[in-house]
Amino acid sequence: MRVAMTRAEDESGPLGSALRARGLTPVSCPLLVEALLDDQTPLRDAAARLASYDWIVVASTRAVDALGAHRDGPWPRGLRSAAVGVTTARALSALGATPPPIVADTAGSAALWNTLASLDSWPGRRVLILTTPGGRTTLIDALRAAGADADAIDAYRMEARPPERIREDWDQARPDAAVLASPRAAAALVAAIGRDALARLHTIVSIGQTTADRLAELGVPCLVAPEASFDAAADTIARRLQAR
Repeated sequence: MRVAMTRAEDESGPLGSALRARGLTPVSCPLLVEALLDDQTPLRDAAARLASYDWIVVASTRAVDALGAHRDGPWPRGLRSAAVGVTTARALSALGATPPPIVADTAGSAALWNTLASLDSWPGRRVLILTTPGGRTTLIDALRAAGADADAIDAYRMEARPPERIREDWDQARPDAAVLASPRAAAALVAAIGRDALARLHTIVSIGQTTADRLAELGVPCLVAPEASFDAAADTIARRLQAR
């Protein structure tokens, strides 16, 4: 089974490796490209005052990498962290996060908040949330509703590739299945190739419930990986293939 990797990585990257380990063939069809923020001052300032926060909450490895680019000291003592997905948690740990980041048992921002809600007394807690323009605000809204002083800072931005380039790559890839990891990627793919082309796939797997919700809004059914990780997404496709 040929599986479209819709994020910007080559076949030796983490998703490609996870797919190949399960006997699947990764094929590349990137939908979004990362772009630098026009103004990195807020992120640079937040990185410099990281020790002033009680918590940091991160939803992607790209956000961790963007923070790391502005950090050169040890992880602040007493700063707790949380991540949407085990892959992002590993990236935070590699950056020095101690104690280990909190990760929910199931995928998605809502699940992470359900886990975090009882772990602290949130009124007055200073929380840094690394975001991307146009991203979901589930965690931000929940933390602020709980009384936390939530500081949402954009860490990077993503731009959709031109639709004609996406179509060219899709036609060349000839996928049987696809993995989608963000609501924006889902929208870019539907806009480029249409719902009928996606309906012909054997399987579409979403990493995260927010991406699945966006696909549902666009009229595209999918399976949701049981956790926000590339291994879980690859396992989901492999199990679906075995059930054929």
